[in-house]
Amino acid sequence: MTGQPIKTASKDILARLLASEDLIVEHSAEAETAYFDTHARRLVLPVWQDMDNFMYDMLCGHEVGHALYTPADGWQEFVGEGKGAGLRHMTLNICEDARIERMMKKKFPGLKRDFVKAYKSLHERDLFELKDKVVSDLPLLDRINLYYKGEIYGQMTVPFTAEERTWLDRLDAAESFEDIMAIAEDLAKKTEEDRPKPEPEENASDTAESSGEGEEGDSTGNSSGDGEESEEGDSGASAGDDAGDDTGDSMDDDTDDGESAESTEGETSQQSPAGSDLSYESYSNEATAGSTQVQYEAAKNSMRDGDAARQSYYTLPDCNLDNVIVSPATIAKVWESYDNKSDHTIERNRHAENLQKFQVRTKATVAQMVQQFQMKQSADADKRTSVAKTGLLDPVGMINYRWSEDIFLKNEIHADSKSHGIVMFVDWSGSMNGILQDTVEQLLVLVEFCRKAGIPFDVYAFSSIAFVEKTALSNDRYCREIREAEIKHIENNPHWNINRDSDSKPHEFTLYHFLSSGLNARDHKVAVNNLYRCASESYRCPPCFHLGGTPLNEAVIAALDIVPAFQRKNDVQISNVVFLTDGDSHRILGASNGGTEINIRDNNSKKTYKIGTEYTAETNTYVRMLRDRTGSTVISIRLHDSKNIKSLRYRYFNGGDWDIQNKNFEAASKEYKTNSFVLIQDSAYDEEFVVMGNLKVETDSFDALKPDASNTQIRNAFIKGGNRKKSSRVIATRLVDLIAVH
Repeated sequence: MTGQPIKTASKDILARLLASEDLIVEHSAEAETAYFDTHARRLVLPVWQDMDNFMYDMLCGHEVGHALYTPADGWQEFVGEGKGAGLRHMTLNICEDARIERMMKKKFPGLKRDFVKAYKSLHERDLFELKDKVVSDLPLLDRINLYYKGEIYGQMTVPFTAEERTWLDRLDAAESFEDIMAIAEDLAKKTEEDRPKPEPEENASDTAESSGEGEEGDSTGNSSGDGEESEEGDSGASAGDDAGDDTGDSMDDDTDDGESAESTEGETSQQSPAGSDLSYESYSNEATAGSTQVQYEAAKNSMRDGDAARQSYYTLPDCNLDNVIVSPATIAKVWESYDNKSDHTIERNRHAENLQKFQVRTKATVAQMVQQFQMKQSADADKRTSVAKTGLLDPVGMINYRWSEDIFLKNEIHADSKSHGIVMFVDWSGSMNGILQDTVEQLLVLVEFCRKAGIPFDVYAFSSIAFVEKTALSNDRYCREIREAEIKHIENNPHWNINRDSDSKPHEFTLYHFLSSGLNARDHKVAVNNLYRCASESYRCPPCFHLGGTPLNEAVIAALDIVPAFQRKNDVQISNVVFLTDGDSHRILGASNGGTEINIRDNNSKKTYKIGTEYTAETNTYVRMLRDRTGSTVISIRLHDSKNIKSLRYRYFNGGDWDIQNKNFEAASKEYKTNSFVLIQDSAYDEEFVVMGNLKVETDSFDALKPDASNTQIRNAFIKGGNRKKSSRVIATRLVDLIAVH
């Protein structure tokens, strides 16, 4: 029987829904069976093969039953240690399984079908290994196990005496775990009493003590009402012979050998579904009470996929934003100290003059963008407007009653629009040096538009250079003294709260909060000037603002907290998050491969994300988390400093059918050449663009014309300039289109 491929993500959701809590669900290639850690609230499912959905749902429902009804404390105390611990563990597990499955089916009636079909499949595969056995000859503990895993689902008939059926009545009436422990205690004693005693050795002396043991054995056999059990003792000599040995190597002592409370947590959690530190190894002999449960667990273990990839699970640490974000006020303070340290009056005045000229040139462009935005808003509002009759007569229209029924007053109903905001993250890495000023100029156009249109915004730059205010102006940040000061500062002001063993370990990084809609006019002017100076001469500014690496992954993770705070602060219903970068991030965990699959769990939503195998898989996973957690529209604008996209051929157009990918690449290349940007299909982002990075914001198409230019030259310049202006502000224009639609 070959089952359909199981969608494990849907099973994770099923488990959490059944448990009515955000359980941690993991799929482990190393787990021998499904189990639930009641302390950590963690459900672990093996990677199975040849298993249908009914069986998967049944096992999932069974373990959730432990999550709901089996307490975290009490199990190990009942089982104890030493002789008899293994039997108590086996008995308690069989009894508790019966209770929690009954309660799960009562709470979720829809699970009954899954249990019926799953146990039918298990019996058809003879997972209990009953083919060559007579059920009536099995010990009472096994027959009770088969009753609750077979007879109640119509798979078999299990014989019991009238006295034995009282155990079923007690189990059916049990409501609490305390009830089950009381039943298991009595059943374990009964099982021990019914266990066949070893035959005395032939050369043993005929003493009164040995005679007494024989009489006790007869008495035990009579009380059980089933004298045939003594025959099973013959077939299980290895376990039975050890039972009366004075050396202590009894069946129960075997259980305690390496598998008692001293065993490691990792080993026990994979072997004991209810969190006990014991396994079933001592019950391997088929004649021993509990052999059906042993075979059941062993059969499920054999269904594990031995070739399955190893699953690694990680969680994200919380980002200490106060230690990572450098505020506009701090940036202004650093610039002030930098200018006071040396006389930069000439450079400061030159940049201020250039910025002023740029703002004058783009004033008309911003006004045009605002006008287009308002027009699109009006058009969108019109789509959401409906006309309804009020039920009141229109005095003016009443004269038309003879030929028209439209004589009632009307009113317009406007569907509520939603407020938008935008958060931008700019790559502050060395490879941006050649296009950084062009990029910032595009941003400044967009920022000015947002201010005119009343749209909340924030602009951050992400850098791999750690910011320490005391060393911000040091040009020799790699010298021993400066580096030790920075390390000590980070130790005292950590960027990440790594509190769990499963936490990943992102790198230290810095977010420069250059601009914000929350700044007043004066502070905004200073902040714009500081950003423009940094971008114009990225290596002739305070050393802390020099360009470094590309911590894009860290920036996306930080956005998981930054964006919700932005939404709350500005009462924004829909947020647009934009990442402007010219390259890929350095890795934290890397991508999955053939032998290991990497999974990231969002502690906020408890949702687990599997990292793919593509080069940008890790970044793509964090982007999906950001979209899910914040509901934001996440946009990537990859700034590409080239007139073609040949170097991106294998990054975006790889995998699958080569002919199709080649056609897609040719079409994208043509679009990029025509429009200076191209939209990437099938991206983890809502929209991902590759944009020509060295596009300047063109404002006047006639600057290059000579005074004596002909009419033809003027006409061509007008046409060409119009196209160039449109493409040169592609970042701002595209974002306006996105936020205009409410």
